[in-house]
Amino acid sequence: MWLRKCFLLAGLLAAAGASGAAPFALCMYGVDDPADIPLLKKAGFNCLQTYRQDPALLARLAQAAEKEGLKTVFYPNPVIRSSYEAQARAWPMLAWYLVDEPDVAGWSRERVLQSRLRAQAAFPSAPTALVVGQGKTMTPFYDLPDIFMVDWYPVPHLPLTSFGQQIALARAEIDRTGQKNKPLWAVVQAFNWKEYEQYRPDSERIGRFPTQQEIRFMSYDAIMNGATGLFYFTFTTQGRPLPQARPQWWARVSAVSRELAAFRPVLEEGKTVKNPAPESEGLRMKTWKYQGDKYTLLLNPSDTPRPLPKKLLKDKYQLLFGAEKTPHIPAYEAWILRY
Repeated sequence: MWLRKCFLLAGLLAAAGASGAAPFALCMYGVDDPADIPLLKKAGFNCLQTYRQDPALLARLAQAAEKEGLKTVFYPNPVIRSSYEAQARAWPMLAWYLVDEPDVAGWSRERVLQSRLRAQAAFPSAPTALVVGQGKTMTPFYDLPDIFMVDWYPVPHLPLTSFGQQIALARAEIDRTGQKNKPLWAVVQAFNWKEYEQYRPDSERIGRFPTQQEIRFMSYDAIMNGATGLFYFTFTTQGRPLPQARPQWWARVSAVSRELAAFRPVLEEGKTVKNPAPESEGLRMKTWKYQGDKYTLLLNPSDTPRPLPKKLLKDKYQLLFGAEKTPHIPAYEAWILRY
């Protein structure tokens, strides 16, 4: 019952910003076919990104997305000064995507700034975004876009918790610019590193697709560390959509996205309040008040089970999304408590 109620609320809140709440982006990278957009909607996503730069294809994607109530994230340059520029001002843009990893590509601040100014001149009503490959970069890009994004893909070669740490670094750098309310979107790994070029081509290729638990943990770890939206990279594997090429992988991603879609009303409209108990034994907590109830995200960012705070053991609460109450929260687990 609660899950169905939240899906209804999420749909209402996503419609035209009627409540005035800041939308929580739940987006999928690499969507290239308009025919796939209803599947994204079914999985709870509210936006999509593509790297494709054909304006005619972007127009079809925008039309299909608008029909399903989704927003889009496109590169602006292919559209600017094309025959589609005027109509693009009416596309359901979540943001114009300025550059992918300027820290990796070696872009200067000046080049990023010029890209932003060009996009804003053509599309003044839509925000701009860029993504960096780590939370703290040598060149500070934090103040340049309207929305800042971080992609960091740790599975399987880095600690899982390094993802949240990179999000926290970016949040701190953004705050130092005096823009504490700037949206920060975290890009969660949903691919196998073996499909991509390795840093050491002479070494053995490593990689695997993250488990559902890992995808879920990274998602909530990002939220705990200041993310105000989540993107998943990527919808395609070896040139084919995940649902057709690897249905078992798509099931892992979509299970997490549907859960987060149900929790979106709390993330969007909930007011951050005091936690019900002090953090202890390495656990992290964040609490929101929403429609008279409180919701606590309890995170175990360690590789061993951790005991719950004694106060939580005594409190009466409902554990959401199928988790079972135990005196210990499992390793790399995220619980949502409602009370």
